[in-house]
Amino acid sequence: MTHDVLVMGAGPAGSATARRLAAAGVSVALIGGDSRSGIEGLSTRSHALLVEEGIEAGSGAFGGPYRRDGYWALGRKVEGLEWLTERRALARALRATAVASGACSYLSTVRSVTYDGSIWWLCLGDGTTCSAPFVVDARGRRGAEVRGPVLLAVGQRYRANVVLASGTHLSATEDGWCWWVTHGRDIWVQVVGRPRQRHPNAWIGAAAEQVSGLARALAGAEAVGKVAGRPAHARLGVQETGDPTWRVGDAAMALDPLSGQGIYEALRGARLVSTAIQSVLRGGDPAIARRFVAERTREAWFRGVKSAASFYSELAIRSEFWADTARQYLALIPPPSTLITVVEQRPVLVDGRIVEREVLVGPGHTRGVFHVEGVPLVALKRYLDGVHNATVPSAADALDLPPTAVASAIQWLRTSGLLRQQAPASGALGG
Repeated sequence: MTHDVLVMGAGPAGSATARRLAAAGVSVALIGGDSRSGIEGLSTRSHALLVEEGIEAGSGAFGGPYRRDGYWALGRKVEGLEWLTERRALARALRATAVASGACSYLSTVRSVTYDGSIWWLCLGDGTTCSAPFVVDARGRRGAEVRGPVLLAVGQRYRANVVLASGTHLSATEDGWCWWVTHGRDIWVQVVGRPRQRHPNAWIGAAAEQVSGLARALAGAEAVGKVAGRPAHARLGVQETGDPTWRVGDAAMALDPLSGQGIYEALRGARLVSTAIQSVLRGGDPAIARRFVAERTREAWFRGVKSAASFYSELAIRSEFWADTARQYLALIPPPSTLITVVEQRPVLVDGRIVEREVLVGPGHTRGVFHVEGVPLVALKRYLDGVHNATVPSAADALDLPPTAVASAIQWLRTSGLLRQQAPASGALGG
């Protein structure tokens, strides 16, 4: 079968990418088997993205919100709300939305991948052959990477002998942290730590010895199924120059679950990659589109690394696990930029295509800022720097843009300290 795009991997990232491309009229094949089972928490922003993808609360893919509680560093209480999803059920629901949008679905694995310089050829486990000029790899962690400290997440289902209040709970231990869900008589426990001599099967019991709330929940409960383990370290996929593969989900980047939402990043990445591929299909430059994706992926990853470093540093005095993990995350953070704000050509999205435009790049906006409310900042700054007694109406007239939008952009420049000292007074620019 011939398509425009082949998506390898039918988890949330792959399915969402396929749905967005299919909804835009692109011929897409979504290839992959069922996702792994397990419970995952969803933040408010993850919930919002799922609704955007067409997954409603009544679909059975997720439930909530539920109350989240627990204690962290120095007795700091953890409070909030959290939705819950079963990973396999969510992946199936997202796959169904992709099919409903027009994607072809192959419930099979990829046996071989070849590329002749212009067309990808995939041979599937069921003997089917698919071809397309674009391929998206959404098959999870694989290939070269930059990574944080190696961590493992161990999960186990339990069945309680009494009905428990619904909610999620978080707590730190000497050599890791645990997150557990109670809902009726169902319990899901996940412990994150560093692979060590103790067998992963013993992690949950060791956590319960230190966390009274977890011990109470598990009292008299029976384990259901086997212990499931998966990598939990932050990972940035590294692509070689000239690699024509598009990557999304954990294949592109993954965050420590303490600092980031895997579902959120999977859906955000799907939107990013599908936008870039559509730009290329419309005649956009592939190199510029790839740079657009790479810059935003790196920015999100380093933001997650900084967050992880902060969480682990809070507990650095508790044990060597926390101190060493914090040190390794801190070592990944680039030093603060000492650059002054400059004008550079960077990839931006304009009318559905990714093109290069002049942007302002500086310490507070290292990826570059192109516009504020549709007003190109470089053009506006040049006008204000070069015209004596400029006003909002005169700037709006020169740029042929609405005065209200121009006023907002001027305020952004002023707040960022990017207007020259001899720039007109705020009264002239505010009227």
